[in-house]
Amino acid sequence: MKSTRSGLSRYTLGLPVLLFVVLAVIAPEFMHRENLANVSAQIAALLIVTLGQFIVALVAGIDLSVGSVVSLAGCIVATHTDPFVGIGLALALGLVVGLVNGIGIAIAGIHPLVMTLSTLTFLQGFAYVVLPIPGGEVPAMLGSLANDTLFGVPQSLLWCAVCAGLVGLLLYRTRLGVHIFAVGANARSAHLNGVHAARVAVIAYVICSLLAVVSGIYLAARVASGDPTMGTSFSLESVTAVALGGIQLTGGVGSILGVVTGALSLGFITNGINLFGISPFLRGAVTGLLLLVAVCSQRRAMVGL
Repeated sequence: MKSTRSGLSRYTLGLPVLLFVVLAVIAPEFMHRENLANVSAQIAALLIVTLGQFIVALVAGIDLSVGSVVSLAGCIVATHTDPFVGIGLALALGLVVGLVNGIGIAIAGIHPLVMTLSTLTFLQGFAYVVLPIPGGEVPAMLGSLANDTLFGVPQSLLWCAVCAGLVGLLLYRTRLGVHIFAVGANARSAHLNGVHAARVAVIAYVICSLLAVVSGIYLAARVASGDPTMGTSFSLESVTAVALGGIQLTGGVGSILGVVTGALSLGFITNGINLFGISPFLRGAVTGLLLLVAVCSQRRAMVGL
């Protein structure tokens, strides 16, 4: 029971529900209001990054640099007292990184893994130059946008709703969205039908980097400081969340609901690890195992990039 274009199945939809029920039963503190608010805030950052990774995956790509973009964006915001200057510079960073990745991959023909891994390394080093140690100061206005509630609803959910809504409008209500799905499904066929495949791929990488910047701004606002390593885990986690949501890494298949279910599943697993007192160092191992299982379960003649 699976939609060809959405990639959704009973497994992708049922996993977060199952995890929620299991944690609620065997870990009573999971349902505490403070813990649920913390889970919501943690998942929000991952969800925003994963939305960008989703767009890149639709064109059969992958972006490992998103983690470093998150870190660097947070450092930039935390080192500028004027929030508009900090946000403007961070968005400019996302635009430049997306263009570099997109042009390198779609036009120069560099493999996505090689290109984005190189960008990741450069940006991670640059983040340490901007802010060598965790610190800085995020304007109170941004802090309230990330940590307050609106009519009883955590602001983190509003960040998610706005980003998911904008991505949904792009993919399902614009010509560019149709072209993104077409390029991922069959780039040659899309080209023969008048779609500029390289341009579409470049735009996909730009959008991905911009969403990573938004996640970095949110994270910095949430903790009221910057950290050159705050986004390190998102490179692998965003790809894992995409795969858990039934989104094909070979392109052309996926949905926003899949992004949500994948991010929720990974967020619940991470929270469970914390609640049970399991070493946080195992988090990476669990994430890698989940990615392997999710990719192996994708039914395609060839799973690749």
